[in-house]
Amino acid sequence: MPTLGVAEGLGSKSILTYDAAERMIAACFAAQAAAGYPKVNVVVVDDGGRLIAAARQDGACKACTDIAQNKAITSSLYAAPTRAMADLSFGVKRDGVDAGLPGAAFVPGLVAFAGGLPIKTVAGDVIGGIGVSGASEDEDEGCAQAAVDAVSKSLN
Repeated sequence: MPTLGVAEGLGSKSILTYDAAERMIAACFAAQAAAGYPKVNVVVVDDGGRLIAAARQDGACKACTDIAQNKAITSSLYAAPTRAMADLSFGVKRDGVDAGLPGAAFVPGLVAFAGGLPIKTVAGDVIGGIGVSGASEDEDEGCAQAAVDAVSKSLN
């Protein structure tokens, strides 16, 4: 994983590359096909929520591209799976009880349902996010996890 050099004495920062994003998209599509899920959209962003790569399978929901991007951005900027945002917004049982941030689901662009995951280095630093949309939220999250798993050991 390349690093971005910064001013002397400040060290360097790992970045998520386009090559890694492409491998993640391929792994996501392979997981979708192997499981027989509905076709999906995949978006990979950097740690600032900016687009690195995106792809939509033929026949995937066209409206889900924006949802996938918002999932990726949410996961990257909040350093958490979008499922965790759902837990904070609605409670674990989705009944509002014990919701830590009940208004979070109404923040523009924030996604409070599964399908987005942060992308972290081996050391645990967030370097991006991935969002998948088009299948059920659990299926989307499974595809996103397959994508993260495909590159996780190479993210230094």
